[in-house]
Amino acid sequence: MAERQGPLSGMRIVEMTGIGPVPYAAMVLADMGADIIRIDRPGGYPAIDPTLDFASMDAASVFYRSRPLVELNLKSAAGREVMFDLIGQADALIEGYRPGAMEALGVGPEDCLEHRPSLAYVRVTGWGQEGEMARQAGHDLNYIALSGALSLFGRDGVPPVAIPPLVGDMASGALFGVIGMLSAVLHARTTGQGQVVDANIVDGSASLYTLLTALAAMGAHSAPAGQNVLDGGRHYYRTYVCADGAYVAVGAIEPAFRRVLLEKLGLLEDARFIKSDIADDPYCTATLGGIFAAETRQHWAALFAQSDGCVTPVLSPQEAQADPVNQARGLFQTVDGVVQAAPAPRFSQTPSAISLSARCASKSNPDALRRWGIAPERI
Repeated sequence: MAERQGPLSGMRIVEMTGIGPVPYAAMVLADMGADIIRIDRPGGYPAIDPTLDFASMDAASVFYRSRPLVELNLKSAAGREVMFDLIGQADALIEGYRPGAMEALGVGPEDCLEHRPSLAYVRVTGWGQEGEMARQAGHDLNYIALSGALSLFGRDGVPPVAIPPLVGDMASGALFGVIGMLSAVLHARTTGQGQVVDANIVDGSASLYTLLTALAAMGAHSAPAGQNVLDGGRHYYRTYVCADGAYVAVGAIEPAFRRVLLEKLGLLEDARFIKSDIADDPYCTATLGGIFAAETRQHWAALFAQSDGCVTPVLSPQEAQADPVNQARGLFQTVDGVVQAAPAPRFSQTPSAISLSARCASKSNPDALRRWGIAPERI
């Protein structure tokens, strides 16, 4: 395992193995230099759906990069002793189990804070730690449905069938978990006082649409889903299909950028585009649709390259990996043959790094305990 580097070097975290938000949160923290030991039960966490056809199981475990795995039997007294020795040195613990699961293992917040009063005990769930739904099963789609976030992704007032788990699991769960942990650790370093952080997807996803709540109060986002400025309701902020069946995204909200768009498309003499009256939007949308449909996506990408017309190609993840602009910036890295997003955000003085490949991080390595001064023979 490479030497830790990044702005969080020196910070120690215990991660309880899970799926969804917690491994992503831990990956972000580990890439930024945090020294994390991932704890799993003997035999490992239940495998992902065996019917899924992954070309490489390493690709499926990219979330586990940058920190070692140690299998530990927390149902045994010896396992709990090792766990508490880890906790005694940790700045934080992060887990994503149903409320009560960690308590049942004897490593709940009260037990851990007794061994480490300054500990940030981060709990990432869907519904939160309290309330009548706290112990109820659910997934990303359920949580963002209840918070109101899912309805914002509809078209013409109809919510989508589903959206990828980005707004819920990754942003509202994982990243709010990261924010909560770092805040609690800073507080503990000032006061010596640890605390429990309840980072849940319902709360987080409601917070994420604060901008739209503010705009709605101003009357600027009050139409049904798909009919507002920021969700495709205007001709200058939406996607269009091209001659090759691919898409471009048009985001020319500001008048100055919209003028560049119109100039490059030869529409500066069309009064209905200049006036930009919402009543003319059907005409404007149909006109732009016809123009973009006449040429390929690559044609439009080249035409608007290095301009302020705010037109970009809509790339698939695979296309994004091959895009010259992304490649020049090192947006993706290949580790053990697996292409994956590079650490983010970027730091000028303390750059982050992928310190351990997913392939290595997916195998139990008791020797990782030595880094924390614990003999691996104890487990």
